[in-house]
Order: sequence, then structure tokens, then C-alpha cells
Amino acid sequence: MLFAREYRFGTPARMGPGFFPTILGGILAALGLSLALPALFRNGEPLTFPGLRPMLAILTAIVVFALLLAPLGFVIAAAALILIAGLADPDLRPIESAGLTLFLIAFSVVIFVVALGLPMNLWPNL
Repeated sequence: MLFAREYRFGTPARMGPGFFPTILGGILAALGLSLALPALFRNGEPLTFPGLRPMLAILTAIVVFALLLAPLGFVIAAAALILIAGLADPDLRPIESAGLTLFLIAFSVVIFVVALGLPMNLWPNL
């Protein structure tokens, strides 16, 4: 995470490669503080620790996606991600999970491949 410390900052008229990430990071940090500080002084119910099942399901989904993306392509890796992450919600029915999977994959392909033209491996190279 210390990779960008060597980048020149520049000026607003001649921005260096470190200008935008630094400014964006500062703005996001200020926004986070503006939301977090008032919350420290409010009365309310204490936060509860989330269950182990949702945390394990989400973590497993991310790891499986990372492992499947290169060999099996985006569509299969994304399907695995969405279906495994759906296990975090015990109320999610299988038909809802399947519909959500189809919609999110189609939406992602349209956005990233069609609209943005990103060269993505969608299917396994057989």
C-alpha cells in the first residue's frame, strides 16, 4: 500500500500521477469523518456482532470468485460468487437467488463488456 508514495503530486494546472488519488483519498477521509464523528455523540442501541454464517459466506464467495475467475471466466466465477454470497441470507429462496444471479451477471456484462468495452474473459478457454 506504499506503492504510490513515489508519485509526483504536481499542481492543479499540471497534475502529477499522485494528484487525483491523493485528493480523492482526502475527500473520502473527510466524508468518513463527517459521518463517523457525529455518530459517536448520539445515543442509541449498541451494535450487535453479525452472525458467523454471513461473514463466512461472504468471505468464501470472494475467495472462490478470485480462484475461479482466471480458469473459468467471469460468468461462472460471478455465478459462484452470487450463489455462495446468497447463503449469507437464510431467508433468500433458491428461485430468488437464481434470478438475482442471472440479472447481476447480465447487468455486469452489459456494463463492463458492452458499454465500457473492457476485454474480459467471459467463458472458460476450452
